[in-house]
Amino acid sequence: MRILDLSPDQRPRERLLAGHGEGLSDADLLALLWGTGRQGQSAVELAQAVLGRTGGLAGLLTLGLSDWLIQPGLGPAKTGQLWAALELARRGSRSAERLRITSPRAAGTYLLPRCRGWTEERFGLLALNAKGDLLAERILSQGTATATLISPREFFREALRYGATTALAFHNHPSGDPTPSREDTQLTRRLLAAGESLGVPLADHLILGHDRYHSFRAAEGWDQRG
Repeated sequence: MRILDLSPDQRPRERLLAGHGEGLSDADLLALLWGTGRQGQSAVELAQAVLGRTGGLAGLLTLGLSDWLIQPGLGPAKTGQLWAALELARRGSRSAERLRITSPRAAGTYLLPRCRGWTEERFGLLALNAKGDLLAERILSQGTATATLISPREFFREALRYGATTALAFHNHPSGDPTPSREDTQLTRRLLAAGESLGVPLADHLILGHDRYHSFRAAEGWDQRG
């Protein structure tokens, strides 16, 4: 069956563009990467066959370049695409590992450029290790132009998922003014309490404006608390 024979809500590319990318299977993702299948097999069917022979994605990734080349249906082009995608992921991972966030200024310098152009309020997480190295960055909630919702449980569940020993919260104010609201302060208190109970301290909560930010850590002297 060709991918074009599938209904639009079953096609990997259409599902991705509709915002359902995280729900795609490993075979769907490989099909998106390769773009085409081979005679008699769609890209998804080819990906399913390769994953079936190699023991799934984990098995496929233990193989080397020469092993991929002998897989039926994977010629130099598809093998090169797979290798390039993995090498980009490795390079990105190494870059993230080198990024260290140990101060409000470092966090603000990193986050401010990333939120430019956001017209809705978004709430996110930087999962950090004990040295402040960035383990993961996630947007956890996206709301209206004036508000978004997040729970401490969801926030720290994601932090623990990435093995964080500290977690930094951030969200933007689309108005451009990073002055904290009463709700922002209350949420920060709840995050602090939850982090203490879970043994994953809240490193900071940054509110991001257009060109400046508010750090609860700096404003309230968390470093000076005894």
